[in-house]
Amino acid sequence: MGATKTVIKTVIVIMGILLILTSFGALIVANEIDSRVSEDCEDAVGSIGEIIGADEEQCQDARDLRDNLRSSFLPLFVIGASLVVIPILSNFRNKNEG
Repeated sequence: MGATKTVIKTVIVIMGILLILTSFGALIVANEIDSRVSEDCEDAVGSIGEIIGADEEQCQDARDLRDNLRSSFLPLFVIGASLVVIPILSNFRNKNEG
């Protein structure tokens, strides 16, 4: 039973680390989208194209995606950090009791 607990805790910690990395990846992608929106949509030509509908809503879709990615950063990070910290703390608690 001890080996099974160790494997499960290790898998949970790895999942937490992956979620933390995913949260930072989402933030990096959001910043890249932001720079592309600034280049392509917020200059004079891009603004005119957006007003007359020549961009086919791509600029607004990019802004929405950027906002969604930025809003997903904190929940992913908190869940990932929890998945890393809780198994480690339970190991320390069990060692102190035993």
